[in-house]
Amino acid sequence: MTPDEIRHTVKALGDMAAVLRDADPADKALIYRELGLALTYRPTARTVSAQATPSGSCTRLCPRGDLNPHALYGH
Repeated sequence: MTPDEIRHTVKALGDMAAVLRDADPADKALIYRELGLALTYRPTARTVSAQATPSGSCTRLCPRGDLNPHALYGH
């Protein structure tokens, strides 16, 4: 994506933090599950670390074809 496309997408999504904050807990759970979100709370340090491992196709396949060796040679 170009920087302009990214800016447009982010703007179109709006304030996702507010949407998630106010969402139904079951809906949030589904979103977090789809993101592969794992939260780890460390009570002594009073910190939370987050890791997201999305299960979507973009994690397995480059949609632009950058990993297609034939694209380099015009095939």
